[in-house]
Amino acid sequence: MPVTQTADIKTTSGENFQAVQTGPLTELNNYKLEIPGLKRTATGKLFLKEFLGLTSMQISMNKLPAGVSVPFYHQHKENEEAYIFIGGKGQMQIDGETFDVEEGSIVRISPNGSRTVRNNSTDDLYFLCVQAKDGSLNQETFEDGVRGEKQVEWPN
Repeated sequence: MPVTQTADIKTTSGENFQAVQTGPLTELNNYKLEIPGLKRTATGKLFLKEFLGLTSMQISMNKLPAGVSVPFYHQHKENEEAYIFIGGKGQMQIDGETFDVEEGSIVRISPNGSRTVRNNSTDDLYFLCVQAKDGSLNQETFEDGVRGEKQVEWPN
């Protein structure tokens, strides 16, 4: 299902990297996600896959205003998700189980988990959501990482 992400962000790229500067989290409401197939527009959500050229995951930055909840449950066909809460307080509901989340909470959900989130506080709730194909990580970080021989030098 095609979507259109409206975002005025700064990008930097090189041979082996792409970087974005999205601005302060408090300004996430400036981003709009158009979902024509669902006749829906979402604000406060920024998908980063296209901006970063991601090939094995999707990352979204999210702002859920005080008193707002996602009005539906969702699952995935292939992707697990990790919700990383970076500000505020709220609640998640997964397969009918409700629990509190706050800055520092991290929740992993398998594709079949039926999930939703709400902000039942008086402050905005901020979180990152990372999606990747379930079972696709086939090595540990320390097995995959290779230490470079070049000496680190920082400009003054």
